[in-house]
Amino acid sequence: MHRCGRSRREPLALDGEPSPSHYNVGDHRGSTNGMSTCGNRWPLVVLFLVAVLLRLAAIHWLAATPQRDELDNHRLAVTLLAGEGYAVTPGHPTTSLPPVYPAFIASVYALSRPDYRIVWYVQALLNASLVFLLFHLGRLLFSESVGYLAAGAHALHPSFEIVTTLYRENLLILLLVALCYCLVWGIKEDRSGLLFLAGGATGLLVLTNPIYLFLPLSIIAGASLDRRLRPCLRRLLVVALVPVVMWLPWQARNSLHPEGHAEADSYRHFTLMFGHYPVFSGDFWWTLSDMRRLEAEREQAREFLRQREQADVGRPVEERLARDSRELIDRILHRPFAYLRFVVNRDLILLVSPPPGSSALREWHPVLGWVAFGGNALFVLVSVLSLLRRYQYDATVFPFIAVLTYLLIVYGLIHAIRRYGYVLEPMWCVFGSAALYRLGARLKQEYLHR
Repeated sequence: MHRCGRSRREPLALDGEPSPSHYNVGDHRGSTNGMSTCGNRWPLVVLFLVAVLLRLAAIHWLAATPQRDELDNHRLAVTLLAGEGYAVTPGHPTTSLPPVYPAFIASVYALSRPDYRIVWYVQALLNASLVFLLFHLGRLLFSESVGYLAAGAHALHPSFEIVTTLYRENLLILLLVALCYCLVWGIKEDRSGLLFLAGGATGLLVLTNPIYLFLPLSIIAGASLDRRLRPCLRRLLVVALVPVVMWLPWQARNSLHPEGHAEADSYRHFTLMFGHYPVFSGDFWWTLSDMRRLEAEREQAREFLRQREQADVGRPVEERLARDSRELIDRILHRPFAYLRFVVNRDLILLVSPPPGSSALREWHPVLGWVAFGGNALFVLVSVLSLLRRYQYDATVFPFIAVLTYLLIVYGLIHAIRRYGYVLEPMWCVFGSAALYRLGARLKQEYLHR
C-alpha cells in the first residue's frame, strides 16, 4: 500500500532538480519540515511592519467613501448589527449577496462602532499578516529563502490598495491562501484535520462569492486525474462535502424568502449584460493595458444597461433575462471566433491587468505605463511557468493548479469583468519568488565557476 501521493513509477528528475521522490507527497527525505521553527525571524517581523505601514499609507491617500457594491456591504452589516435581518433595505431580505463578507464587517462594527474606516484598518492588518503565511508556504514548498522572498513580494506588491475598499476580495484573498496552504500541508504531512480545515475555507469561499461553488469539484477532479494523488482521493472528499454542509443553510434561508427571487434574477440579469457588454456593442474586447480606459468602458456598459431598462419599463425581469440570453447566444453563434477572443481577453484581464498605480504612471509618460504593464505581465508569466515546472515534480502544488484553472474557466466564460487578479497575487508572489531565487542561484553558480 503506497502512501498518499506516492506512485509506483516515478519520472526521472531533470538536470538541476531534486529527484521526484524528494518532491512527492508524504516523502520528506532530505527535506525540512516546512513548519519547523529555526533561525531568526526578525526579518519577517520587519516585513510585516513594512506591509502594515504601506497599507496604512494607502488608506490615508487612496481611500474614498464607499459606493455601489461597497455601500451595499456596509448597509447589510448595519442591518445585521441592528437585528433587522440580512437586508440592504430593512424589511426586504436580500438573497443575491452572499453573507460572509457583510458578516465580517458586522463583526468589526460590533467590536467597535459602525464606521467603515475601522474595517479598512482591520483589512490592512489581515492583508499584511499574510507575509507570515506566505513565508511558511514558500518554505514548505521550496526553501526558507524563497519564503522570505514571497513574504517580501507580498508586502511590497501594489495590490495592497484593495484594503481601501469594502470589496469581498479582501476576504477572498485570505481564504484562497488558507485553502491552498491547508491542502498543501495536509497532503504533505498526511493530516486529515488540515484537509477538514481546507473544506471549511472552501465553504467560506462559496459563501463569500458563489462563483466558487464548483471549486471543490475542480479540486477533486484535479486529484483524480493525477495518479500521484489518487491514494489521497477518499480523504480529499471532505473538501467537497464540508462546503455543501455550509452552503445548504444559506440556500434553505433563501427558499423561505421567495420575494427575494426577483432580486436574484435582476442581479443575474445585470451580471449577464454587464459582463458581456462588448458582445452587445460588437467590439468583443475590453481594454487590457489601461485601467482608466477599462473603467470608462465599464461606465459605457452601465449607461447601456440604463437605456435598456428604460426601454423595458414594466416588463418582468424573467422575460428580459430570457430575451437577452437568446440575443447573447445569437451574437456569439454569429461571431464564434470573436467570442473566443473575448474569452481570452477576460482571462488576460484576470491574469495581467495593469498593477494599481499604473494609470498615474501613464499620465506622467505613456512609456512608464507600458513598463508597469509589461513588468507585471512578465512577473505573472514567470510565476505560471514556475508553478507548472514545480508541478512536474511535486504533486502537492495541485491546489494552485486547480484554483488557477477553475478561475480561468469561470472568469473567461461567465463572470463580469473587474480587476479580479487580486486573489491570485499571493500565488504569483510564491512561485515568482521561487523562479527569481532559482535564477539568482544559477547566475551565482555560473559566476563562481568562471
